[in-house]
Amino acid sequence: MRKSQVCIAAAVLACVLAGCNGKTRPVQSLDGVAAGERVRIEGTLSLRGSTPFTTAVLEIDSTESVALDSKDASILAQLKALADMRCAVEGDVLPFVDQNLPRLSATRFELLPLADGKQPILGIAGIEDGQVVVTADNGTRYWIHGDLASALAEYAGARVWVVGDIFDTDVNTRPKKSTPLTATGYGVVDEAPSR
Repeated sequence: MRKSQVCIAAAVLACVLAGCNGKTRPVQSLDGVAAGERVRIEGTLSLRGSTPFTTAVLEIDSTESVALDSKDASILAQLKALADMRCAVEGDVLPFVDQNLPRLSATRFELLPLADGKQPILGIAGIEDGQVVVTADNGTRYWIHGDLASALAEYAGARVWVVGDIFDTDVNTRPKKSTPLTATGYGVVDEAPSR
């Protein structure tokens, strides 16, 4: 084996031993899952503790909770802001400090449908020609209409979630390349950056 092949083989082995083989395994519980494994788990986000020492927790069911951490402070702050939302979290299982509270280092997350079946949209709120537009992470743009539009306008530049009903309208009456959405709920996930 050449030196470069040995280096590649060593890197692959180190990655596998560290649980970063690129495969994310969907699980219903962290019970029996080894530290370092990459998993995807669903539950409801909540906060434990008191300010400023709060911990983000994913409530799996009435018997299991997973404490969330992250190497990315922005992800952790967003998870804390999404308390009471259903969410799927991907990350690496951390060694247990307390056998009754498994831990996960979150690397990404996605919002799950609300109880009424509507899918929340996560994106950045903005104002275009006096209209509120939320640009989702995948680039899809939603023109926000209805009573909550003025409330969302106050959070231009912030990362928000919004849920509502898509409706038809003349393409000439809305911002370019946007889908009209009558908002029925929203929340601020991350404040707008300071200017």
